[in-house]
Amino acid sequence: MSPDFLAAAAAIVGAAQVQAGAAIEPRYLEPARYAPGRAAALLRPATTEEAAALLALCAEHRLRVVPQGAHTGLVRAATPVDAQRDVLLSTERLRETFELDLLDRTLRVSAGYRLGEINERLAEHGLMFPVDLSADPSVGGMLSHNTGGTRMLRYGDVRANTLGLSVALAEPRGQVLRLGRGLQKDNAALALQQLFIGASGSLGLITEAVLKLSPLPRQQAVALVAPASLAAVFPLYQRVMQELGSLVSAFEGISAAALDAGLSHGGERARWFGGALPDYALLIELSSDLPAERLDLNALLQELLESEFGERVVDAVLGADAAVWTLRHGISEGLRARGKVVGFDVSLPRRHFMAFREAGRAWLAAHFPQAELADFGHLGDGGMHFNLVWPKAAPALDEARLREGVYALLAQYGGSFSAEHGVGPQVQAAYRTHTAAELLALSGQLQHLLDPQGLLGLTRWGDN
Repeated sequence: MSPDFLAAAAAIVGAAQVQAGAAIEPRYLEPARYAPGRAAALLRPATTEEAAALLALCAEHRLRVVPQGAHTGLVRAATPVDAQRDVLLSTERLRETFELDLLDRTLRVSAGYRLGEINERLAEHGLMFPVDLSADPSVGGMLSHNTGGTRMLRYGDVRANTLGLSVALAEPRGQVLRLGRGLQKDNAALALQQLFIGASGSLGLITEAVLKLSPLPRQQAVALVAPASLAAVFPLYQRVMQELGSLVSAFEGISAAALDAGLSHGGERARWFGGALPDYALLIELSSDLPAERLDLNALLQELLESEFGERVVDAVLGADAAVWTLRHGISEGLRARGKVVGFDVSLPRRHFMAFREAGRAWLAAHFPQAELADFGHLGDGGMHFNLVWPKAAPALDEARLREGVYALLAQYGGSFSAEHGVGPQVQAAYRTHTAAELLALSGQLQHLLDPQGLLGLTRWGDN
């Protein structure tokens, strides 16, 4: 790494915020699931202006910038790979702005704030940013990958809850765009902020956002349900949505293998269906801004499920709300304890959801019989974590062939290979294979316009 570059970077952010080579703290290089990365340097700006100046400096030295938030992502877009060329730009110190507007119910916030901290501070005002995840990502990371979460069914994804952005550009060097006025209704210009949401940090560095807030629910009711069969799942979903509509905040599907993994991470097995786990379970949550004395959600949910007993429901656990979510959020860690987890973050039309699931199970049995399928996730919005575990004692896994096969099958059912994790190195090949040529060409032209040297991020949107 050039001493001139390091000196210039230190002049912008201070020497303590610049690390080079072997001096980079390991936590910045170790992703949530994959092997550690490598970088030439780590830079930690504290303001939008510092971040913009660092992008200009890196462009001058033809160094590739890899933006990184809380490093909780699963597609490796925030993990650098080149020890000579990659500069890791951490947004964790971007915390200059936290402006809450209680009348408009908006929050102008810097990209370095984490979801957990934001909601902790909003709770005293009866508000929340309604994206619910088992991880604790930063604002910048959520925006860069357009996170959905467990309650997307009711509140939508991050894109639907964002009213404005500040973005530092690689080209023109050092320029900062202020996109959107933070208004609920605003058609006075092109909504260019939408270009940067879900772009994996490859078009510009998001440094600040205006977020739309929601009232904090005053009550919730959760049930873990054993359906009569897979064929009963979506008829039950339709009944729940028809009867309870906007009260439904989550409708998740969990396979027996995923349930077992969640319980192995911690939990009393006998508490759930007498210890005899169903082949497939449903997590249903209702929530409301009204107190229970005005609208009893537990009674509503119990009444609906009782009316379906025998036909579409064979068992249900109610009144254990916190324990149900603990079980759900413990699945990922429970799976990791069993072996190498290969995650497929997919979504499908509801009419093809179960057909793909069964076809995928059959394909795995024929081509990768050692793999244990443990699917779970956001059935209500068409999302599925089609995750599998490759046992520790099994032979080496040909992951490329595995992914090619699953993604090809997914395409047959009209699905998306990246429901909410974004596009990064982990799914770059799938993106090129399953994206139309004209879309690749146009996306590549747009990326070249904003980053002509190809120095921002690890994701390539064109066909190069």
